Amino acid sequence: MSASLYTEKFIQPDDTMLAYDLGNAKQLLDTLTSFIETQYGDFKTEWKFYNQKSGWILKLFTKKRNVLFIIPKEKYFRVVLTFGEKATDAILASNFPEPIKQLLLDANKYAEGRTIQFNITSSIELEWTIELIKLKLSF
Repeated sequence: MSASLYTEKFIQPDDTMLAYDLGNAKQLLDTLTSFIETQYGDFKTEWKFYNQKSGWILKLFTKKRNVLFIIPKEKYFRVVLTFGEKATDAILASNFPEPIKQLLLDANKYAEGRTIQFNITSSIELEWTIELIKLKLSF
């Protein structure tokens, strides 16, 4: 994963820090988390500090199932999603944008699936992320 904006191990990020550092992108993040909570329930977030290189990453999950990871950046954030084989096949056969399909095709295949990551800087990218979540959680 690419490095988070937050790399100080002993300072766990909070909502105030996110609002300041993400700027307008904080609203996109709030929309994303609200969608997951409303549609799937039993929604939880968890900050994880993996190492100095990756920094603090926000894990979003529902019913103990990992939905995605959020990597805070300055004025935007990255999403990291992993798709199993059935979800990958469905995405490749769908009308998702070609860059998303190419990310999946280029991703290494592991037991848990293929992992892609991309920036969220606008509502269009957010809409596609929500559609990817819907598809992922349908399998």
